[in-house]
This record gives sequence, C-alpha cells and structure tokens, in this order.
Amino acid sequence: MSSGKKIKLGQFFTKATLWLKPQVQKFIKNSKCKISYDPFAGGGDLLKASEEILAFNDTKGLDIDPSLEWEINDSLISIPHIDNAIIITNPPYIAKQSASRKKIDLSLYFNSSTYDDVYLIALDKMLLAQKYVVAIIPESFINSSFKQKNKIYSITILEENPFEDTENPVCVVCFDSIEKNYNEIKIYKNDVYINDLASIQKLRLEPNNNIDITFNTLKGWLGLRAIDSTDDKTFINFDFKENFNYDWQNNIKVSSRHLSLIDINVKKERRKEFIDRCNIIVNQIRQDSADILLTPFKGNTKKGIRRRRLDFRLARAIMEKAYCEMEGKNRYEQQRLL
Repeated sequence: MSSGKKIKLGQFFTKATLWLKPQVQKFIKNSKCKISYDPFAGGGDLLKASEEILAFNDTKGLDIDPSLEWEINDSLISIPHIDNAIIITNPPYIAKQSASRKKIDLSLYFNSSTYDDVYLIALDKMLLAQKYVVAIIPESFINSSFKQKNKIYSITILEENPFEDTENPVCVVCFDSIEKNYNEIKIYKNDVYINDLASIQKLRLEPNNNIDITFNTLKGWLGLRAIDSTDDKTFINFDFKENFNYDWQNNIKVSSRHLSLIDINVKKERRKEFIDRCNIIVNQIRQDSADILLTPFKGNTKKGIRRRRLDFRLARAIMEKAYCEMEGKNRYEQQRLL
C-alpha cells in the first residue's frame, strides 16, 4: 500500500501480536462470542490472529479500500450488527487538525461529530453495532473526552510497538458496553495491573491560574525540559536556564513544546528551592500514576520505556503547587517565630 493512501485513510496495519496480552485474551474468551469481526480489516492481521491464536472458527472483515478485497463498507458512517460477534480491530487514526493541514477532506465524518479524531468516531460506531469491542487505539485516549468511557472494561498500555510503520503510542481498550463507575475500569501497562481509572484520575493536578506564569519567553529564568530523551539519562525536569545546553535566544518560539523558557515571579534566593519542589512533584506524579498522567510521546528509550511529555497545563499546575507549598512553609515559619 502506498504511503499516500495510508495517510489519507489513516491506516496503520498491525503486524505483531504484542497487543494480545493475557488480560486481553481473557476478556475475549470470556465474551463467549463465536465470530471475530473487524470493520476496519486492513491487512487482515487481527483476523488472522483471531483464527490462529484465539481459535475463532468464523471471522468477518470489512474495509473501505477496495484494493484489500474485503466486503466494502465505510465503517465511519455505520457498521452492520452481527449476532454473537466481538469486534477486534485497529481503527484509522487521524486528527481533524492534522487532516486539515494535510488537505485531506474528512468533513463527511467531522461535520456530524463533536470528536476531533476519526478513531473516536469509529469507537462510537463500533459500540453502536456490537456489545463487545477490543480496539488498538492511541494511548492519548485515556485523557480524551470520549463520552462512552463508562463502558470500558480495561485499558492496556503497550510499550512495545505492534506496528512496522509508525511509532504512535497505543493502548488496547476492551469494552463490554456495561455502564460502570471509573473505579471498576482496570488499567494495565503491558501485562501488569497498575490501578483503576478513578484512582489514576484523582492524581491529576488542575491549574487555578492564580499565579502569573508565562511560557516561551526570553524574559524567563526557569527552563523546562518537557520531553524524555531516548538515552535513559535525561528526563523531564525544571532547572535554571543556564543549566541547559540550549540556545534559548535563537530557538525559543511561541510554539515551542520540547523545551520552554518560563517567567514566574520567585525571589532569587528562593529559586533553587522552587525548582527542587517542582521536580519532586512531577516525579511523584510519574511514580504514583505509573506515568499514565503524562502525555505519551512517540518512540521508547533504549530500555524500551515509553517516552513522556509534560504538557503546559499540567506544568502550570505543578508550578502553582510548588509555589503555594513554598509560601505556605514560609508563613508557618514566620508564625512560629512570632
């Protein structure tokens, strides 16, 4: 398949069975469905795995691409229901903004939806068609505004890459269409249970915007490395701008996201304490959430660990917390001395 067609259709074919973790296999078997159904069949790799590994006797594939020789169906419009079938699929992913930038006309789908990526539209159609759905989708789904999250049974984050042609971070989401509380939704990383979705979300910090903080300004004194490197040595961290081997003057832009220069009013004699507090908070969030609250970034470190990015919303909340903790400590000490 040409790369142009892949981009236009949002197709990335699954070539490995790394996605089929024990908990995913158990979910599929417990559904007791007799038919493996892929409405975005692509190269047929998931249907093949259904036959060879999961021992399905019957499979059904649909696709919009006539060159793939499946029954033709635009599954972003509608998906036919099949009795006693479980959907196991890797739907297309392409964001509305990305499609617009690449001049790909997907208005047929986006104009009738509030979602900003076609994979979210696909999930809606799949859950309308079948009770049981297993989907390999972007890991960013965990922090998305998808309206039917309460029908999730489990989410499995994959650090190993099941694709040959993209490093897009993905997860496997199992839906059973039973509405439930978030504390009933299980989160795994690879084949290790991490926590329930409610407990993970409770760890999230939200900014109050009660402190003046400006990102990407040459007036700033505080540097932020917002993305893990691949060398397993350099991770997300706050520090004095002088401690970064980086040409801030010529490289900092309004759109910068990997490294940022930040202006926040902290007294010079307190700045080291502020930096230390920021780093303690971000590392605690990473540890407590098993990194799940940080945005996944394409590619892994050399040790195979998923790289993460600290978005500016969470970075702001971390700095606000560090600032308030520091000032609170000062007020306590002053009261004690009086």
